[in-house]
Amino acid sequence: MSPELSQLIELQELDLEIQRIADKLASIPAEREQAEEKFNQYAAEFLALKNQHEETLAERTRLETELAETQTHHEKFKQDLMRVSNEKEYITALREIDATKKHIGALETEILKRMEEAEALAEQLTTFAPDIEAKRSEVDLVLASLDRNKAGSEDRVGELESRRGEIAGAISANLLSMYERVAKARRGMALSEVRDGICSACRMRVRPKIFSDVRRGDQLITCDSCSRILFYRPNTTKSAEAVTT
Repeated sequence: MSPELSQLIELQELDLEIQRIADKLASIPAEREQAEEKFNQYAAEFLALKNQHEETLAERTRLETELAETQTHHEKFKQDLMRVSNEKEYITALREIDATKKHIGALETEILKRMEEAEALAEQLTTFAPDIEAKRSEVDLVLASLDRNKAGSEDRVGELESRRGEIAGAISANLLSMYERVAKARRGMALSEVRDGICSACRMRVRPKIFSDVRRGDQLITCDSCSRILFYRPNTTKSAEAVTT
């Protein structure tokens, strides 16, 4: 096989591998999103309970603040009652005392309800928490694995592109241009292995004379059907077609 043909074969294998890894890298964001979405769907009920629990605690805190303020007003009105100077002020103070007393009772009832609600929600959260934590750990492991794969794939692409630069630099400009033109038109497959007299890419049988010339490997020959550059590997167990798999 001619050196140029060997270089083209290696160049194609490099390009196909680079593209395979690039496709894998392109799929990682979607895989991350899918993993997170799956967890979010699973945890939706837990998150709703957690939000409800936090809202209940916040409402309880607000009611307790309002209760403290109302109790302060209630004590003030009781003190005002001791200082009234006429019947009108007396009646007004009594009304305020009665109103704040009723409001205090209502607030205490509401606070008790919120306490009971918070306790019930806390029990449900306690039941859910271990399972949610386990699911979160599983997702984190998946994300960490994807990050490692991404880093490793990027490093591998760098190595392959470096080697590709060396190979491309050793190929004549005209031949490289031809290779890239055919590769662009044929989805990255500028070369095709001939096996049993058949072009592996388009599955068309090549003429016996062409097959004989391809077997010699001392010149560049293209397929009459798909225009790919043909090559032959004696006793091969791995074809260029298999590289795409």
